Amino acid sequence: MKDSGFFVIKELINNQILKKYSLLSQTEYSRINPISNENHLKWKYLQNPSGFSYGINGYCEDKLIARISYQKKNFFLKNKIIKGANLCDLLIHKNNRKLDNFLKLTSQFFVRKDIPESELSIMIPNEVSINIYKKILNLNPIGSLELRVMPIMNSIMHNKLNVKIPKFLGGLLYKFYLFIIKNLQYLSKTYFSSKDVEKEKYENMISTYYKDNLIQGERSKKWIQWRYSSNSLINYFLEYIFFGDKLIGYFAYRKTEKNGFQVLVIMEIVIIKKNFLIEITILLKLVSIAIKQKCDLILSLRTVQKNNPLSIFLFPKVPNFLLPTPLELFIVTNKKHSSQIFDIDKWKINMADLDIF
Repeated sequence: MKDSGFFVIKELINNQILKKYSLLSQTEYSRINPISNENHLKWKYLQNPSGFSYGINGYCEDKLIARISYQKKNFFLKNKIIKGANLCDLLIHKNNRKLDNFLKLTSQFFVRKDIPESELSIMIPNEVSINIYKKILNLNPIGSLELRVMPIMNSIMHNKLNVKIPKFLGGLLYKFYLFIIKNLQYLSKTYFSSKDVEKEKYENMISTYYKDNLIQGERSKKWIQWRYSSNSLINYFLEYIFFGDKLIGYFAYRKTEKNGFQVLVIMEIVIIKKNFLIEITILLKLVSIAIKQKCDLILSLRTVQKNNPLSIFLFPKVPNFLLPTPLELFIVTNKKHSSQIFDIDKWKINMADLDIF
């Protein structure tokens, strides 16, 4: 293919374009990767309650060879809705990865700041593209996110250190662990349920969650039903948290593999009431899930906030200097906003908000 035939157009994503996206993804990823699957892409881009997504698509003659997608997303700040987007799935076919093609593909968004039907967009570049954004497009992050990791020691010992724990002993330890959780739940008056809750109860809880005057992603009932839907090829799990009979939040998670480790990824913990007992109960509940799913690690990625749940020594933060690539948040906007938009301390976002799914 000749680079001179490369041109870029903005398109509202539809089923026909998703077929092209799937074929392009399969040139880079395996067929079993969700990003290569049309049904997963339909969930991600066409079933989003905020509306259909846009793509900035690069063609050579009539063949799609490059794309950037903009997934619509609403943000809240002081009861005001900000129309936004996630930058998603930037990909250029390996035979067409030229700087000129990259600049043509990204200029609408990063240079002209033409974000379809949105005021701003958020993104976390990967280790390959982050230096391109910084050095070539002259973009500056607004700050870093915090990564917290907790090892599951018995799994690490068994799977990585080859230390064998007798089955009967492992079973006894797990039963004792469940006994501790059961008693902690009684003391903290906390219990968990995967059953759906009434819309009114949920809306009362989430309206309280919004009251901290931070910039955060939409958490409507319709949004979480879509975000953790079975229509995604990624298996998500959601459990509601109750204090007595009162709904006080929920947590969501998924299992994945990273560098040979089985990881329980905390998508988010939304909670409106917390104390040390409640937090310990939630943490031990997550550990029990990780053990049951044979995970080696529990991981959380989010902005730093003093009221973040599980910001305790038992769930340690990984220092930034130990990370091979900075976990930095970038904001692109086409409107004048208050300085709060560019202050990482004013953002409350997590894995559920980002394009890491």
